[in-house]
Amino acid sequence: MKILGIVGSNRKNGNSYLLLKEMFKNLSGIEAKIIQVAELNIKSCKLCFEKCSEKPFECIIEDDFKMLFEKMKSTDGIIIVCPFYFYIPSKFQPFLERLSCLDYFTEEKHGKGLSLLSGKPRALMAVSASGSGFNTFQILHHLQEFALMLGMRPITTEFWPFIGFSAKSGDIEKGAILKEKKIIEQAKELLKLLAREIEK
Repeated sequence: MKILGIVGSNRKNGNSYLLLKEMFKNLSGIEAKIIQVAELNIKSCKLCFEKCSEKPFECIIEDDFKMLFEKMKSTDGIIIVCPFYFYIPSKFQPFLERLSCLDYFTEEKHGKGLSLLSGKPRALMAVSASGSGFNTFQILHHLQEFALMLGMRPITTEFWPFIGFSAKSGDIEKGAILKEKKIIEQAKELLKLLAREIEK
């Protein structure tokens, strides 16, 4: 089983990354990989409908977008963790734009049902250093809308249509999240739910 973790933070090796790294420790039967958008060069969408709609899900911009998209297609499940930077971090937003536009333009020209991520199980996490949970809720809501548009399969329970996860460390310093043992345990439970969804 392959699971890809995508860190949407502008900060390399920050608390979002560290939380994901802790989740992936001591795994059995799971091949986990983490990609940080802080290390990538992903440019903003140019809305070039005439060009990018020629072939489904092929973008003409030459940067790291294609590599990350290929990783998403080839993995069994995806975890996205994103911090609150007054909503979406600026390094992560271009990726969401590009993937959303490719999906929309492909559907407009070639019809529905072609999403290459349709049915892909995914889990969502949001990290914020402060607030009552409203900050992380805004991130999770945004990511949820993005994932549903692409047809990705949410983790569900008997009572809720999807599960996201909000982590509040109360501290923006790198490593602060590692003090929050309960948060780490809850994140690992989310990973177990994702693995079960993949096995269905």
